[in-house]
Amino acid sequence: MRQISKNANIASTAIIHDDVIIEDNVTIHDYVVIYPNTVIRSGVEVYDHCVLGKQPTTSGAVARELKQEYKQLIIEENTILCPSVVLYTGTKIGKHTLLGDFCSIREECEIGDYCIISRNVSVNYNTQIGNRVKIMDNSHITGDMTIGDDVFISVLVSSTNDNTMGREKYNENHVKGPHIKNGVTIGAGAILLPNITIGENSLVGAGSIVTKNISENEVWIGSPARYIKNIENLT
Repeated sequence: MRQISKNANIASTAIIHDDVIIEDNVTIHDYVVIYPNTVIRSGVEVYDHCVLGKQPTTSGAVARELKQEYKQLIIEENTILCPSVVLYTGTKIGKHTLLGDFCSIREECEIGDYCIISRNVSVNYNTQIGNRVKIMDNSHITGDMTIGDDVFISVLVSSTNDNTMGREKYNENHVKGPHIKNGVTIGAGAILLPNITIGENSLVGAGSIVTKNISENEVWIGSPARYIKNIENLT
């Protein structure tokens, strides 16, 4: 059964399935599709052609086993979804967050408050992103990745979670994305390899390839990335 506030502004072309909750002062623009098990909190604005609450599907080619049931997709207060955003079920989007055009966030992710996930960013499954995080255009955030608070990730950054590159059967014990701690800055075009940790307040230069752990307050640059100096000596 749908629960839709009388104060919500919903375009006539939107498709809203059963088991959807839409609270006060929500705006849903044209051609939005909202699947069951979706909750949209007050003040959210959803622009044209967004797809919310999508179930993950497989043709048999996906190595990772999908669940039969997922938790609700929850979009918290005053968040904005720009045109053609796709959000999968079981994910939570924090309040006052902006999701840019064509970004995609897979199942069982959590995005914090006051974040910007920019145009064409893809966030894979089971990834945790903290508060006040900015991820710029065309970056890929891999599955099973953790990003702390106040992190900045520039454009065209790539992250990976499988050192076997699919040569071995999927095993969650070896498929792990990077762990980026609070206050980290990642430059444009950097590549982050699986299961590395970048310590608090560190900086990775543009175009760098991070193959090993980085301690806190350090600057790393190069291919492969190497230690340059402490962050207090950046200038």
